[in-house]
Amino acid sequence: MVESLELRCLVTAPSGKDAMLIAGALARGRIASRICATAAETASEGRCGAGAILIAEEALVTEDSLKAMQALIEDQPAWSDLPVLLLTKSGPAMRLALTATAALGNVTVLERPVPMATLVSAVRTALRTRERQYLARTADRRKDEFLATLAHELRNPLAPMTNALHLLRRGDAQAEVRQWSLDVMQRQLRQMTRLIDDLLDVARISQGKVVLQRRVVDVREVVRNAIEISTPWIETMRHQLDARLPDAPVLVDADPVRLAQCISNLLNNAARYTPEGGHIVLTATCAGSQLVLEVADDGVGIAADAMHGLFRIFSQIDRSQRGSQGGLGIGLSIVKSFVEMHGGSVEARSGGLGRGSSFVIRMPVVEHCDTPAAALSAGLARHDVPPQRILVIDDNADSADTLSLLLRTCGHVVDKAYTGQAGIAAALATPPALAIIDIGLPDMSGYDVARRLREASATSDTVLVALSGWGQDIDRARSAQAGFVQHLVKPADPAVVLELIQAAAREVHP
Repeated sequence: MVESLELRCLVTAPSGKDAMLIAGALARGRIASRICATAAETASEGRCGAGAILIAEEALVTEDSLKAMQALIEDQPAWSDLPVLLLTKSGPAMRLALTATAALGNVTVLERPVPMATLVSAVRTALRTRERQYLARTADRRKDEFLATLAHELRNPLAPMTNALHLLRRGDAQAEVRQWSLDVMQRQLRQMTRLIDDLLDVARISQGKVVLQRRVVDVREVVRNAIEISTPWIETMRHQLDARLPDAPVLVDADPVRLAQCISNLLNNAARYTPEGGHIVLTATCAGSQLVLEVADDGVGIAADAMHGLFRIFSQIDRSQRGSQGGLGIGLSIVKSFVEMHGGSVEARSGGLGRGSSFVIRMPVVEHCDTPAAALSAGLARHDVPPQRILVIDDNADSADTLSLLLRTCGHVVDKAYTGQAGIAAALATPPALAIIDIGLPDMSGYDVARRLREASATSDTVLVALSGWGQDIDRARSAQAGFVQHLVKPADPAVVLELIQAAAREVHP
């Protein structure tokens, strides 16, 4: 918020009568001003804050007065371009105006006599320009704070992962230490993945590229999926979660993945801002034709002056507060955007600092539906399948090698290639049942590889799975057009990869 001192106009006219007339006109135009008797006084006041300076040429007749104003301009921070409006007459005084323009930079020359309406309009324009500077400064500051927070939040998981990896590399690590290290790495990897996913969601939302995959679902299933997503974080903080769901189905027309993400974000937010061993209550009820879903906690609470910007992107409760566990400050912004895309609303409530908080989602319910869809696609039933020949194509050697090793340990026969051409050659030489292909290959795109394999009779029946860091709707659409049956986003869940292999095996061995 811009302070009042920063939006005032400093009026400097040696003639007190002129200054009073100008100040009166500005007041009638609802512009705050302060009269200064000299250029030196103007420079002093300007260092306390000013939106614009209106100064008469007779206030700059001495070398000292011009130097005082010049020093004020030179002392401004890099983002500042303080507007100066110079009242002058034609003739010799105009030469002074030209000198002042060169010395003071952002100068607008108003030739006397100036109608008061014109003068007020010029000051108002200068103040609007100044306010945009303040807003840009605030945006830059928030961006810098966000980048610093992002670096902090991404480094946080790296530290325990590095330590756990060091323990695993020790040959004398006991079984329980090895298992503990693996659990730490998995938990921290999940946290890093979530941070990156949130960043991508913000980009998609800001570009208008989010498309909801809506269908009628039972909100109880969505809530259960959200709880499953957030359980590791809740358990890490040793919180107690009380989920109160209705006995009968509550149907909503929603994208179950995005709605579960919203609920999970609220649960994670509650866990983050509640000291260890706290209580979180999730309640879902129907109020008339609306679903009312509330996530309440007994955590650090929210100050009244922080409420107005709570859902603004990159906004978050002060990280220095006791009980706060950091965060990027984008989770609530994502919740608000997705909920409103569903035709709903979200609000925050808190009794103040130390009194906990609650977040309430409201959205329309569906009156009737004979066959509601499952909230999320159920996992494929696991059963033994014969070994499959699988081809992995990825230019990231570590990615290709680790995935290949994982698949081999599951009994499959795996070929791998680091380029598109090598992958095509390997596939045509020994056609695989399934090929997992990176999109961003060095010699050709994964889309081109898929088309070549689809066109060849030997590999026309190969199940193609895209694996990429690109996961927007347009990327998935391009994958489908190229012949991929699935598009996985890195890092892919190994369980999902194994289920895809099972599905491909069932097509060959029904």
